[in-house]
Amino acid sequence: MTLRLKIFDLLKQKKTLFILIVFGLICKLALLPIQTGDSVFFLRWINFIQSHGFASSLKFDFYDYTPAYIYFLIGIAKVGLNPLFSLKIISVFFEYVAAFFIGKIAFLKYRTNLVIWVCLAIIPLLPTVILNSSYLSQCDSIYAAFVFGSIYFALTKKQLLSVLFLGIAFSFKIQTAIILPFYFVLMLRNDIKWYYFSLVPVVFVVSILPAWLYGRPFAELINIYVFQSNYFKYLTMNFPNPYMWISNDFYEPVKIAGLILTTTITLFTGFWLRNKKYVFDFEMWVKLAFLSAIFIPFILPGMHERYMYMGDILGVLYFLTCRKNIHLALGIILVSFYSYIRCSRYNDILPMEPALIIYLLVIIFVCADFVKSLKTPANETVE
Repeated sequence: MTLRLKIFDLLKQKKTLFILIVFGLICKLALLPIQTGDSVFFLRWINFIQSHGFASSLKFDFYDYTPAYIYFLIGIAKVGLNPLFSLKIISVFFEYVAAFFIGKIAFLKYRTNLVIWVCLAIIPLLPTVILNSSYLSQCDSIYAAFVFGSIYFALTKKQLLSVLFLGIAFSFKIQTAIILPFYFVLMLRNDIKWYYFSLVPVVFVVSILPAWLYGRPFAELINIYVFQSNYFKYLTMNFPNPYMWISNDFYEPVKIAGLILTTTITLFTGFWLRNKKYVFDFEMWVKLAFLSAIFIPFILPGMHERYMYMGDILGVLYFLTCRKNIHLALGIILVSFYSYIRCSRYNDILPMEPALIIYLLVIIFVCADFVKSLKTPANETVE
């Protein structure tokens, strides 16, 4: 019996899933009291909100996140419960929302609710998922949950809901753009009408309106992602892509070159895959989503250690859907986890090169798997 079959047989046992879910919750509860630099940063915002009239604080520029997340912080400040615990619990909640939508996507293949429980058991236990929310108090689970919901609705032909969720995700984090090549192909193949994507900026504008009504200038709010991109002028921050070998003295020209490169590759790939001779079944869309989530951070400058978050989780979906290549999913999780570890006291001890090599190999093999899986009606076989 292969390792792959053993894993699937084990995950079919409800007792195993129950133990994993409980263990995951215990791990998260144990980490709730821990403060890190990120959590202190957010707690200062909450204190500012409390001392400046809660919603009225929106008019000040104390925050460089989009207002969508600040609304959560206002709610935390209003409720008055332990702010550190509340910060983390919100992010943990969205971990399970993200896992639920990944399970719903996998359900489209297996047609059993058991696969949803498998995702609820596994995904919150990924090392980077635990560290992101329960340890660092970060909120990447929020935008990721809406992205995965968007992918689910796209694959179930609910175009409006898909783009609505994509717009909500973008209203929380610009890292949503990492998955855009997937949507570009959807648009070019007419699986989502191009005009639906106009909803994304509309949702973003709606999300900033309360902050504008409370007095913060509209120009500041609409350009908040521009301000964010200029906050840390590093070509990479603990992220193993080729920019780690380039001096930050060349930040501006290299950043522009990287954006041009990413745009060019996205356009070329999109117009290549729009050809109707290629048959895109469910597995192909999952592979494309996974490839987008891991390839774009490799060629984009300005990446941080947390920006593989979607790739880590989509790696689980990739394995569950294709039932092969577990080493590729584990490779991405390992690379991402290694980046988190380097974002600590071990930064000067651990070299980045091993992670880069593994990362590059995973991309090569996932690309090869994707190209190999491309079918035309003439060679498509019934499995």
